[in-house]
Amino acid sequence: MYALGEAEHVPLYDGATCSVKRLARREALGLTLTAPLALCPSPVGARGSLVRIGVGLDDAFMQPYWAADLGLFRRAEIDARIMTVGPVAAVPGAVGGSIDVGMADPVVMALAILRGFRLGYFAGGPLATRENPTLQLCVARSSPIRTAKALEGKTVGIISLRSLMQITTMQWMRENGADASQVRFVEMRFTEMTPSLLRGTVDAAMLGEPFLTENRAELRTLGVPFDTVAPAFTIFGWFARIEWLAANEALAHRLATVLYETARWANGHRDESAVIEAKYTKIPVEVARKMERNPLATALRTADIQPVLDIANRYRLLDRAMTAAELIAPGFA
Repeated sequence: MYALGEAEHVPLYDGATCSVKRLARREALGLTLTAPLALCPSPVGARGSLVRIGVGLDDAFMQPYWAADLGLFRRAEIDARIMTVGPVAAVPGAVGGSIDVGMADPVVMALAILRGFRLGYFAGGPLATRENPTLQLCVARSSPIRTAKALEGKTVGIISLRSLMQITTMQWMRENGADASQVRFVEMRFTEMTPSLLRGTVDAAMLGEPFLTENRAELRTLGVPFDTVAPAFTIFGWFARIEWLAANEALAHRLATVLYETARWANGHRDESAVIEAKYTKIPVEVARKMERNPLATALRTADIQPVLDIANRYRLLDRAMTAAELIAPGFA
C-alpha cells in the first residue's frame, strides 16, 4: 500500500506501465489542482472518452484494475484514468472535480445528498454476504477483550466515521448486550489498523481484506458486524455527480456495462483475478487467492441498498428516512 502522495509504476496492458498515486484528501477536495494527478491511462494508441476513476487499492475496489488489465476499457473506447482515493475522499473528490466517478457506501451517499450534493449511483459494486465476511471486527490476539460488552469505554478504528462500518458496529454491540454510545470511534486507513491494535492505540478495528488474511496470526476476530444488516447488501456503489452523468450519459452506460462485465468475470475467475490483484496491491498471490472476497453486483438494485438505509435510519444518522431509489441517478435504475 502507498502513503499519501506516493506514486509507483505498475505493470499494465502487456508490458505497458501506469503510475498509481494515492490522492491525498487535500487534493480530493479540489484544493490543489495545479497539475495532472497520477493516472492509469489506456494503452498507447487507444482512443476513447476520458473518465477519471477514484478508487481505493483494497480488494473491494479492484474492478477498474481488472477491467484495465483485461482490456475491457479499451474495447469500450473508454480512456480510464485510475486514481487511488480512500473512501473518505471519494465524495469530496467528485464534488470538487478531482475525479469523475468513485465508490461510496449508501450511508455516505445519503448524508451527502441530504446536505445538498447532487450525486447518484449509476452501477452496483461489491456486496457483503454472510458467506464471505470480508470485514471483521478484530482485536489483537493478546487482547483481553472477548465480548461486545468489554468494548464499552474503548476505542474502535474504522475507515470512515458516520458510515456503514460505524452503524453496523453499533448494531452488533446492541445485539450483543453492549451500549455502543460508550465507544469512541476513530478514523484510520486499513493499513494503520493492525499496527495500532498491536501498539494499543486502538482496542478494536473493523479490518478488511487483504489485511485480515495477511495479519491473521496477530489478530483475533471479535465479531462480524455486517451480519446484523441482511444476508446480502451493498457495501459500495459506483457514483458520480448528477450533472456529469447527464452530460456523459452514453459514456456512463458504457462504463456501467464494463463494470458489470468485469464483475461477472471476477466472480467466476478467482485465481486469475487474484494474480491481477496481487500485481496492483503488492500482496502475495497466495494471500489474494485464499482471502475472503466480496461477490460483485451485476445490476443496481434498490433491494441491495435499502437494508443499509434502514439501519442508518434506526440510529437517526440521517435527518430523515431515505429510500434506496433516492440514491440512484435518473436513467440508471
